[in-house]
Amino acid sequence: MSKTVTPFSGQMVTFSTSVPFAEVTARLESAIYKPVASTELFPMFRAAKSKEDIEKGLEKIIGNDDFVYFLQLPLNWINFYKPGTGSVVVYVVGNPVIAQTMMVHDIRVSFNIPPRVLVCEREGGGTEVHYHLPSAVYAIVDNPELKAAAEALDEKLEVLIRKVTSESIGTSSL
Repeated sequence: MSKTVTPFSGQMVTFSTSVPFAEVTARLESAIYKPVASTELFPMFRAAKSKEDIEKGLEKIIGNDDFVYFLQLPLNWINFYKPGTGSVVVYVVGNPVIAQTMMVHDIRVSFNIPPRVLVCEREGGGTEVHYHLPSAVYAIVDNPELKAAAEALDEKLEVLIRKVTSESIGTSSL
């Protein structure tokens, strides 16, 4: 038996917005196709016999978009321990086609895939959205292809979060 410890450091990205929590979560759930994905994604994975099946099934759910809903974890129970915290939820979002561009280089990337997004109601109004920068968490070995794939995910995730936290749009434009 052997044991290896691989050090790595992460980076937390935070977007703060005056947009109310309910609006940010509604935008996010729409952008990641929660209504359809919550019933169709896992059955599609179970039925898939090939990567082509996964890609076709994913396209059926999200078209050409980058992210799909996997699950969410409401953490509002924290208010019992820290009253006034407000609403808190962790969303797990991802895309197997994007994920495989990293996993083929280092299977340990799977530990943090799909990415998680923490949405927190701010005291006094507004919302904060937090996530780990994929390139800081996934690319823990010196592998240029893995680093490039993770950096591409950095950009895609930022586009998604900017979209759902934008103070200049309404839900109808999503």
